[in-house]
Amino acid sequence: MLFGLALHQTASAVAIIAQMITPAIFILACGNLLASTVSRVARVFDRSRVLIDEARTHTAHSTEHVFLRAELEIYKRRAYALEYAMTLYYTAIGFFVAASLFVAISVIAPVVAWLPTALTVVGALLVLGGSIASLIEVRLATGAVRSLIDRSL
Repeated sequence: MLFGLALHQTASAVAIIAQMITPAIFILACGNLLASTVSRVARVFDRSRVLIDEARTHTAHSTEHVFLRAELEIYKRRAYALEYAMTLYYTAIGFFVAASLFVAISVIAPVVAWLPTALTVVGALLVLGGSIASLIEVRLATGAVRSLIDRSL
């Protein structure tokens, strides 16, 4: 009988660990999204610096200066969208970590058994929001490229 009890406890522990892994997979996904977003932020900053330096070489009302200001406005909007996406991704990671912890806590305090699921759903919604913000940034980036091409032709 003692062996049966130990086997049941082991199976229960494995089930708890399996439940804790699901939010961990979401955390890995968020990490990949963040890495991509950080890379995009770096490119926005680098290109913005070049545009700012270039704008300083033109007179305030020249055609080129007006175009550069418009392009910088787009880059500013891109930076806001990326900042928003990163904020949502980092917050989602926090929710997924909390969900993972509450899986273990719910074993001790079954009153909060619903909380890991709720935290995971909120985390998934935050990832959705971050993805939408990233999509907006991509649309801004491609729009800026199309505008630059049109201006060059």
